[in-house]
Amino acid sequence: MNEVILFDNNEIRRVWHEAEKQWYFAVPDVIGVLTESKDAKAYWRQLKRREPQIVTVCHDLKIPSSDGKSYKTSCANKEGLFRIIQSVPSKKAEPFKLWLAKVGSQHVDEKVNKRLTAFNKLKQTQGKFKETAKGRGVDDQGFKRVLEAGDEVLFNTRDLKEKFGISEDEDADTKMHEILLKGKDYFTSISDFNVNKEDVEGEENIKEVHKQSNKWLRESIKEGIGRNPEEIPPQENIKKLKK
Repeated sequence: MNEVILFDNNEIRRVWHEAEKQWYFAVPDVIGVLTESKDAKAYWRQLKRREPQIVTVCHDLKIPSSDGKSYKTSCANKEGLFRIIQSVPSKKAEPFKLWLAKVGSQHVDEKVNKRLTAFNKLKQTQGKFKETAKGRGVDDQGFKRVLEAGDEVLFNTRDLKEKFGISEDEDADTKMHEILLKGKDYFTSISDFNVNKEDVEGEENIKEVHKQSNKWLRESIKEGIGRNPEEIPPQENIKKLKK
């Protein structure tokens, strides 16, 4: 199970090692937080050359990247990170170690875990869809409008963020129930598939494909649980659960 947690509003990826019953954290993410380096991976490579023995506290584990794909990444458990931190001069070292002592020992809560897993999976699928749209003439802001148009159809409203009590800059997905997250994940995959299958180009045309997918999702939820999506109460912000 993979998830993202926050330290000082910086994302740090971690993966649950079921056999060892403990978390492993993405070392480049930690390096980036501690050093504020623009190229944390390069800093980590230099550190490994300078101190070759440091790799003994790491494992190469597959973990999702921002493009939605999973890559082998240097990861370390709590004790391994304490060793790495000793080699990274940083004014954030002490507060980070206090934070790590807390989150590194957390066990997976099943109910919270399911929602976090659904949220992270949706973000991966949206990342894949974004890459597809980007290759078909849609920029970042355009893709944001594509997703918003889908939500407007799904929830039959343009005031979703107001309903959820969040600002315009916040992600409405962070307040959604597990059912909605899983449904959006599946039907976003359908949007991605159909855009490729039908060779759709441009923001407006891709938007129409995604709106149709969300229409199907709306109908599916109503048939499955007897309620419209907008009748499912908003949940606690998922980012609070990641801390």
